[in-house]
Amino acid sequence: MTLTGLRYAIRLCCTGKWRLAWYMTAMKLRGIDLGHVSVSALGLPPERACAHVGSGGPDLSRVLRSLPIKATDAVIDLGCGKGGALLTLAHFSFCRVDGIELSQGLVQIAHSNLIRMGVSNVRIFNGDAADFQDLDIYTYVYMYNPFPDVVMQRVARNLADSLARCPRQLRIIYKNPVCHDTLVGCGFRKTNEFRYDAWPFFVYHAAGGNPCPQLSSRTIG
Repeated sequence: MTLTGLRYAIRLCCTGKWRLAWYMTAMKLRGIDLGHVSVSALGLPPERACAHVGSGGPDLSRVLRSLPIKATDAVIDLGCGKGGALLTLAHFSFCRVDGIELSQGLVQIAHSNLIRMGVSNVRIFNGDAADFQDLDIYTYVYMYNPFPDVVMQRVARNLADSLARCPRQLRIIYKNPVCHDTLVGCGFRKTNEFRYDAWPFFVYHAAGGNPCPQLSSRTIG
């Protein structure tokens, strides 16, 4: 572990975040890179992206355990970064776990992290979440403040269009919900809130009939 990583773990312990400190230390020892990256370091325009911050681990697991996840549910992480949340999502009973990320460099790191952890049931797309419209198979969406509101407006409309096109139960898990008003304005209803650190998780729900299409259990290559 680097000196910076050790200092981060000590700081987490000092603030009472023992579970997160243990998780981050374990990830570091396994050679998993989940570190912060600024927008400028990513080389991305600030109007299209936010800084990368990892968000997987015990807090996300606690949120997921509270939700009625079934073996026919599929999830996508919009702005998946280095794949920290994907590592956590992959341990739940989703039949499909996907991510999309604008930065090609972060996608490469995410693939490396997944390989190091022996996770093979995940796909990552390199692209702009605002342009991603193949959403009909997903019943869960995860985000950690991945992009500014101009992108969220497009994402929210795409999700609403998907629900109109393919009625189903859809839940959105959104950490640090900066664009809360945009989601509510597109018809997503906040149903729960979890606060484990400075940034809460909001859970939104939209009901649109039966899930569509039906997915077989865990058949991802």
